Amino acid sequence: MTVRAKSLVTLSLTASLVSCATLPVFASDNKTDDEKVTIRVAWWGNQTRNDLTVKALDLYTEQHPNVTFETEPSSWDGYFDKLSTQAATGSLPDIYQQDYGQIRSYYDQNLMLNLQPFVESNVLDVSRVSEAVLASGSFDDDLYAMCIGLNSPALFYDKETVEAAGVTIPEQMTWDEFFDISQTIYDKTGVQTYIDSMVLGMLFRGIGTSEFSEDGTAFGVDDDSVFLTYFQMIADASKSNWHVSPEILTEKNPTVTETMPIIDQTCWNSFSNSNQYGTISSTSGRELGITMWPVMKDDTQQVQYLKSSQFLCGSSTTEHPEIVADVINFITTSIEANEILNGERGVPVDSDVLASFDERLSDNDKVVYKFIDDVNAVATPMDPPSPSGSSEIGTLVDDLTEQVRYGEITPEDAASQVFEEGSEILAEKANADN
Repeated sequence: MTVRAKSLVTLSLTASLVSCATLPVFASDNKTDDEKVTIRVAWWGNQTRNDLTVKALDLYTEQHPNVTFETEPSSWDGYFDKLSTQAATGSLPDIYQQDYGQIRSYYDQNLMLNLQPFVESNVLDVSRVSEAVLASGSFDDDLYAMCIGLNSPALFYDKETVEAAGVTIPEQMTWDEFFDISQTIYDKTGVQTYIDSMVLGMLFRGIGTSEFSEDGTAFGVDDDSVFLTYFQMIADASKSNWHVSPEILTEKNPTVTETMPIIDQTCWNSFSNSNQYGTISSTSGRELGITMWPVMKDDTQQVQYLKSSQFLCGSSTTEHPEIVADVINFITTSIEANEILNGERGVPVDSDVLASFDERLSDNDKVVYKFIDDVNAVATPMDPPSPSGSSEIGTLVDDLTEQVRYGEITPEDAASQVFEEGSEILAEKANADN
């Protein structure tokens, strides 16, 4: 194994992922049976991910002709609304992509298949996956969500625009530096930028806490001060000439690769995750830079962290649990499958798969893997999984963010409303779960 592969294997062994049921009784299900089976698979992503995932699933069907797939790709925007509706109607896909911020809620609602029996029977081979990575998808020592890639929050920037403005982007800037750089870039090139609710979680991390308490029954702070800082940032940015209008953000949704405002140079940067670098760079047709997220000048903790880019879960109601586990194993451990998937979801977690990448890293891959190594040197532990009620709070924050942008509500009132209504939501969910 080369130095790069060894470095990344070490990374996956030391990644700062947080650990958080009884074993289910399954109907007879032999993955080698000749019975024709259709497995529904859902994920969020862009067209590149859609194409690669379908190709990998087609390969599984070639190797297991009795298994075919009904695929349900979506964009990030609206994915969990759709999944929640399916959960409420008892129609979750057999396999679905999951986010770290959501797995606690789905576990609490008994919506995820317990994968531990299949680990113990070696249907799901995790022998080359670190304990830290496994812990990120485990509850009460049982595996429920299989991490399929590591990444880190990142700021991408358009090198062409930045160079035209005569600006140098540091490895990690303060927010004040970000605002000054944004003003300079706009003055020199007319290219703008944006900030959105992704900033909020980083503001909490910077002061050494997380948005939610460890037990998920309250916010991680005792007052609305962090929310006020966030909404004031939104208000100030919205009044500046270097920030795009709310209408542009609606038209060019930053959460959808194809419409991101960096793609057509409406904006000079994009807030995203490291595993999206290659896709966004390719879609834009230009070389992008990558750097760490900005920090507040008086932050007490590094905001950067390593995270599971996403997980694969099985539905607790699937009629084919062993096949579900085998497909998840295939996506995680098959070198042939991962030659197709090509690390688009993040740095592979299986050490053999990771080592196989070393000989075929593209230029984009090398940029991302170096960034992950740099983050690994400074990363602090990631936040606990978001509790039940976090989705409703996220929707509330987004709604109030838009109102602040349009001047329909003051930052003070928005902060107060989120803190008060959010606290009520968390308390109600905690009582309902008990």
